[in-house]
Amino acid sequence: MKTAMKAALILMAVLTVTYVSVVVYANTSANSHRYVVYAAFKYEGDTPPTEWYTPEQLGICGVTEHGGNGFYWLHIAVDPEKEPFLLQEKQPIFLYKDKYYQVSPHWVTPGLPESVKQWQISIGGVLGAGWVLTGVLFLKWRKNG
Repeated sequence: MKTAMKAALILMAVLTVTYVSVVVYANTSANSHRYVVYAAFKYEGDTPPTEWYTPEQLGICGVTEHGGNGFYWLHIAVDPEKEPFLLQEKQPIFLYKDKYYQVSPHWVTPGLPESVKQWQISIGGVLGAGWVLTGVLFLKWRKNG
């Protein structure tokens, strides 16, 4: 029983550390220390606007497009060293793929897809049940030992 208890504890510890590592990695980015990520939405004013920029002029070095349910927006990665001014304060308009977008004054992040949410909850539930089972085994072992 002592060997089974050690094996269960080691297995649960490894699975928990792996799970936490994956969750932390999924919620951070290797570029998070190099770039600032802003949101930009389709410009709704006069087209063409009187003052607009190119992505290069604003220090934009990467664009990720998000959309769904009739709602479309951009995540723009900006190199802080090339950013000419604080984009969230001035909210400049820029041209991207023949459409005008305006930097949002708010921080916006996309939600996780439903399939990922379901797996995250399921795996967390299984780990929780595993720890409860390991605790029960430990108490039985301790009572008998």
